[in-house]
Amino acid sequence: MIEKKFVCPFCGFESNGPGLCPTCDETLNKVCNCGSGKFAAECCGADDDDTSDEELIKAEVTTETLSEIVQEDQKKLEEEEELANVEEVKDED
Repeated sequence: MIEKKFVCPFCGFESNGPGLCPTCDETLNKVCNCGSGKFAAECCGADDDDTSDEELIKAEVTTETLSEIVQEDQKKLEEEEELANVEEVKDED
């Protein structure tokens, strides 16, 4: 299995996946698989991904957004259940 490596062209931050650099918010560039250490776009162009970095970032953001929605829905459900329990206690009085 070829290990993919992504590096920030400005600060040198390394990651095993595409995305934005957490240090300077620049797009991480893929390092070429040929072993030269150069970025794939500048080297032999052996970029084996059909999916662009932008698409991967959009998918990641969508996933994060969906998980936030699920968390918000869970909080609302818990609040509604808690409110229903409080109303039951009031009705018993």
